[in-house]
Amino acid sequence: MRDKQLWQLFLALNVALGGCFVIYLVVSANSHPKVVATNFQPAPKPAAKPAVPNLGAPAVPSNAGTNVPATVASGVAVEPGPVLSRTNFNWENLESPGYSNYLSSLRTIGCPEDKIRYILLADINEMFARKRREEAKARDMQWWKAEPDIMIANVLQQRGRQFEEERRSMIERFLGTDALENEKSEAMLWSNVQLTGEVLGGLPPEVHSTVQEICARSIDRHNGAFWSRVNEGGGVNPVEMARLREATRTDLRRILNAEQLEEFLLRYSHNSHQLRNTLRGLDPTPEEFRKVFRAIDPIDHQVQIEYGGLEALSQQQRDRYERQRDAAIRDALGPTRFKEYTVTKDPLYRQAQEMARQYNAPPKVILPIYEMNKRNEERRQSIMTNATMTAQQKAQEIQLLNQDQAKAVQLLVTGAGSTQQ
Repeated sequence: MRDKQLWQLFLALNVALGGCFVIYLVVSANSHPKVVATNFQPAPKPAAKPAVPNLGAPAVPSNAGTNVPATVASGVAVEPGPVLSRTNFNWENLESPGYSNYLSSLRTIGCPEDKIRYILLADINEMFARKRREEAKARDMQWWKAEPDIMIANVLQQRGRQFEEERRSMIERFLGTDALENEKSEAMLWSNVQLTGEVLGGLPPEVHSTVQEICARSIDRHNGAFWSRVNEGGGVNPVEMARLREATRTDLRRILNAEQLEEFLLRYSHNSHQLRNTLRGLDPTPEEFRKVFRAIDPIDHQVQIEYGGLEALSQQQRDRYERQRDAAIRDALGPTRFKEYTVTKDPLYRQAQEMARQYNAPPKVILPIYEMNKRNEERRQSIMTNATMTAQQKAQEIQLLNQDQAKAVQLLVTGAGSTQQ
């Protein structure tokens, strides 16, 4: 009986709650404001907000070409907002008139001045970084030749100073003198070593500057070691100098990858300088020079670190070193070019090269001059060892021989010149 009464009470409460909810719906519907007609134009949909506002150029008003009045029903004029542009501004637009409008528009919408400064400096630095990279790629040195163009260094340093002056002038024009005084100079570019070519010329600015700093420290270490020995009255220690060069390589390995390090060593290392002189008579191609350098640089560098140079080796060690080095060069050049290389090591061949250079003759006359030099050297030795001739007779015969040799060289050079014409 008691349970039945509780159930009836619960049912009555639910019915009461349902009635209250119906009454609430009726009252709420009657209390809503009525919809009335107005002459307001529908508001345009807001434009998607860009990550960096594209500002600076006049934009076409949203009501252009319509009869929408410039005032609302209340008669209050609508203030024009910031003008938006569809142009994407970056470093490529720095020298266009629109870039100044772009900066003005950023200030109009309340962009903080430090953010504007950050955007502008990033664009300026990117523009001049690209100019420097293009210059470095266009003026790569002929690192495989015995006489690379040393004027490249002067040209690059001059261009570097010119770029820096232009960069600072642009900063002053956009941000004023105060901003220029706080801006770090980039004058270190191309100061100690000219990083040129596709690989080194494309180094990021921070890596480029670090390489310049490493080279500056390397120069200071070498000069310090040299003058320390001189002041002590001694000669240069080859092992010490080789280990200083290894310290520079270690510093470079920390910031350059394998390709970048090889490009640096091909151009500026002690061993590449030695190799250019060694291959002077061969006139190697860039790829030949690269292959030979890869083959013998580890051999030469290890000997230099341990012994300083060939003069510290025993005859047995020197013979083993020469065989190992010649085998590496033969594998790099191939048998035909290696045979040509062995000829260039002959002092008489070097003499023929020098004669051709003095006469500004083409390379093709070097070999004929070399063959003539060998024949004349045999005749000279024959004269000097002739026991039947007096000293005066020997001197006269050698003088005639030298005169004949000079005439023969002139004929070879003249013939080569006429052939070219």
